[in-house]
Amino acid sequence: MSQALHYRGLDCQRVGGLRRLWPLARQEMMVLFRTKLGVSLYFVCLFPSLGRLVMLLIMFGVLDFGPRNLVNRLNQNLPPSMDRINPERAEFYFEGSLSTMPGMIFFLLLTSMVVARCIARDRATNALELYWTRGISPWGYVLAKWLGGFLITASLTVGMPIVLWVTACFLAEDWSLLINTAPQFVTGLLAIALVTGIWTAIGTLLSAVCSSANLAMVAWSMLLVGSSAVGLVLSRALGEPSLRSCMSFWDAGRVIVRSIAGLNQRDASVPGAFLMLGTLFVVLFLLAKKRMRVVEAMQ
Repeated sequence: MSQALHYRGLDCQRVGGLRRLWPLARQEMMVLFRTKLGVSLYFVCLFPSLGRLVMLLIMFGVLDFGPRNLVNRLNQNLPPSMDRINPERAEFYFEGSLSTMPGMIFFLLLTSMVVARCIARDRATNALELYWTRGISPWGYVLAKWLGGFLITASLTVGMPIVLWVTACFLAEDWSLLINTAPQFVTGLLAIALVTGIWTAIGTLLSAVCSSANLAMVAWSMLLVGSSAVGLVLSRALGEPSLRSCMSFWDAGRVIVRSIAGLNQRDASVPGAFLMLGTLFVVLFLLAKKRMRVVEAMQ
C-alpha cells in the first residue's frame, strides 16, 4: 500500500556577498561581550571618556564637587594651548581618544583582545576552512573581520566623542556651543573614523600574518608601544621632534587627525605620518596576501 508524500516547496534565493559577510562581522564585534571578563574589559576602556564626561558635568555645574577652578572654566578666556580642556573647543572631545596617556593604553587593551587576535585565533583552531566553505572568499573573510573590529573600536574612538559633544550641546545655555564647534567637530569625527579604520586594518592584517593569537597580541603591542618609544627616543636624541610622527604608529594617526580637523599641533610631519602608516599597510598586505591563500592558511 503506497502513501502519498507531500514535500514543502523550497525557494532558493541568492544571497549577496555583503549579507554573507555581515553575520561574521557581527560575531566579531560581539565576541568581547560573550564573557563577564570581556564586558568588564570594555567598560574599563570607557574610563577616559567617562572621566571627560564627569569633567564636563562639573564645568556646567551639574555636579557640585571637584576642583573649584573647573566650575568657572567656562567663564574664562583660555588660550589656544588649553583647547584640550575647554569644552567650547572641538579638541576637548577628541583628547580622550587621541592622547597617548591614557588614550593609547586603553586602545591597546581593547584592540589586542579583539582586532589583533581575530584571524590568528581562527587559524589556530582550524576554523578558516569552515568559514570558506560557506561561500565566503578569503578576502571577504578578512573584510568581515576588519569590519567587526572597526565597529567595536569606533564605539570608543568615534562614539564617545559624539556622546560628550551632544551632552555639552544640551547642557550649554544656548546653541552657540553647537554652532561654534559643529564644523570642526564633524571634520574631526570623520578624520578619527578614517584613522581608526586604518589602525584596525593594519591590526587585522597583522593578525592574518601571525600564526597564533598570542603572537599576534605581542606583535601588536610591540608595534604600538615599541614604535612610540623608538620615535620618542630618536626625536629627542637627534633634536628633531617631527621624527616622532614618522616613527610612532600611534603618533602618526594623531597627526593625521589633527591635520584634517585643523587642530593645533606643532613639530609634526603630516607627509611622514601618511608615509609611515601607508608603508606599514602595504608591507602587511603583501605578507597577508600570501598567508591567506587556501594552501598556506591550512598549514
